[in-house]
Amino acid sequence: MTLKIRIIASHGERGRWPVPKIVYRAEAYDDRDRFADSKWTCEHEHETAEHAFHCGQEWMAQNSKID
Repeated sequence: MTLKIRIIASHGERGRWPVPKIVYRAEAYDDRDRFADSKWTCEHEHETAEHAFHCGQEWMAQNSKID
């Protein structure tokens, strides 16, 4: 299985601003899966896409053997 990382952007909590901020999460998916279902999603929110990407890279380095 060949895993790849993608970054998902979504709205965070509204807070005191009228428009909620954007938060990012990393997901790992099998690039041969036609539907690209995620095999892993980080459980916390990141303020930048770069931080989310690094989180996903760290997870892949630690969990490269998934069946």
